[in-house]
Amino acid sequence: MIDLGIQKGSANYDDDYETRYLSELEIESEITGEIYVGELKSKEIKGKEVQEFYVIITDHENKQKWICGLITSAYFDDDIAKIYGEKGGRIYELIDSLSHALNDTELDQLESYSVVFDTFRETVNKNVKNVTVKAVQASNPNARTPNLKVVKADTFEDEE
Repeated sequence: MIDLGIQKGSANYDDDYETRYLSELEIESEITGEIYVGELKSKEIKGKEVQEFYVIITDHENKQKWICGLITSAYFDDDIAKIYGEKGGRIYELIDSLSHALNDTELDQLESYSVVFDTFRETVNKNVKNVTVKAVQASNPNARTPNLKVVKADTFEDEE
C-alpha cells in the first residue's frame, strides 16, 4: 500500500448538505455552526489585484454549508500576508465581533484592523468550534451582501 499521508477518514462520509451563499442571507437572520477559514488567494477584479478568502459555516442541524467569500485589502510584509479592514467594512465587522465574542473586547473601538492572516486563520480553525453570526446591513449602500457579525463563539476549550 502506498502511504498517501491520510490521517483519518470515514466510510460514512455524508455530504448531503445544501450549499448556501452570503448573498442569500437576509438582514437580521442568524446562522449557527462550525466555522472554517480558507486560504488567502489572489484574484483580479476590474484589472486590480485583490485578496479573497472564504469563511464556511457548517450548520449541522439544518444540513447547510454557508459559503461566505470575503474580498479584502492585503499587503505583504516579509512574505507575511496581512489583511486590512476599516471600520464599517465586512472584514472589520467580522474580526471586531469575533474578538468581542472570544475576548470580550469593546466593539468598534479601533478605526481599522491589520491582521496577520495566517495567525487569524490558524487560530480560528484550531480553537473556535461554533459561531453564531447575524447578517447586518453593510455600511456601503451599494453592497450586494450583508456583513457578518459574530454574536456568539464557542471554543473547543469551552467544552472541557
